[in-house]
Amino acid sequence: MDMNIEMDKNTATDSITSRLADARNDLGITQKDLASATGISVKTIINIETKHG
Repeated sequence: MDMNIEMDKNTATDSITSRLADARNDLGITQKDLASATGISVKTIINIETKHG
């Protein structure tokens, strides 16, 4: 795999995880609140925010 593509994926992933956590915190909602509102499990949200998804 091209190293530039891999770096771009990592940058995109870092941006998404950071933006999700920042937006959630800006709204003042917990991971549980977000899970309830979206139908996504709390575990999945935690995994996304910690890049283990």
